[in-house]
Formats: sequence, structure tokens, C-alpha cells
Amino acid sequence: MEHIAVVVLAVEVVVMVSARVGTERRHWAHAKGRGPAPQPREDLTFVPAALYGIAAAAMAVGALTTSVEPTLAALATVAMFGVLLPAFTANAVLRLCTRGGRRALGPGLRGLAATVAATGGLVSVGLI
Repeated sequence: MEHIAVVVLAVEVVVMVSARVGTERRHWAHAKGRGPAPQPREDLTFVPAALYGIAAAAMAVGALTTSVEPTLAALATVAMFGVLLPAFTANAVLRLCTRGGRRALGPGLRGLAATVAATGGLVSVGLI
């Protein structure tokens, strides 16, 4: 399980970096006069609260099924890798799919983001 969690963590980082590069490219294109103004809340850290909740719920289910010992180090690890990173990655998926805009956030994209958040939260328990 730990190997799968590390692979998922690496994929999350790659997705977040890809979305960040896309955001920066849009900002530079606008600064050079070749594109529209970026969205005001396009930053990847502005995550909808629902994605945090989905990641936290999935992480709690994973922790209960594997009976994680509730130490401070375990809780900090799970909070970082089980809630923050999956929620940031889910938001990055939304930004990549919509190219930074707030348009076209249909049920399919919201479902994809929820799946990414839940998968990241559930698998993160393997890091403990």
C-alpha cells in the first residue's frame, strides 16, 4: 500500500505543477498583450471547501479501515498528504480542464475532481 501511496503522491505533484505552469503561461501571455486577463481567483490554493471535505472524509474512512494509531506525527502526515494535497490536486484538475476559466464546470468535471480528492485522501493512509 505504501508504494501505491507514493506513486499517487508523485502523480499529484505532477498534476499540480502542470496546472501551475499553465497558470503562469496565461499570466505571461496577458502581460505581453497576447491573451485575456487571468481570472482573479485562478490560484491553485483557492480550493472549494467541498473538495477539502471529500478528501477528509475519504482519508477518515481509510484511517478507520486500517486502524491508524492516532499519534501527532500520524495525524500531521495524514492531514498534509490526505487532505491538502488531494484537494489542491483536484482543484488543479479543474484548472487544467477549463484552462483556468470558471466556465464549463459541469457535473462531469466536478465528479472528476471529487474522484481525485477521494482517491488521494483514501490512498494517503498508506503513507503512515
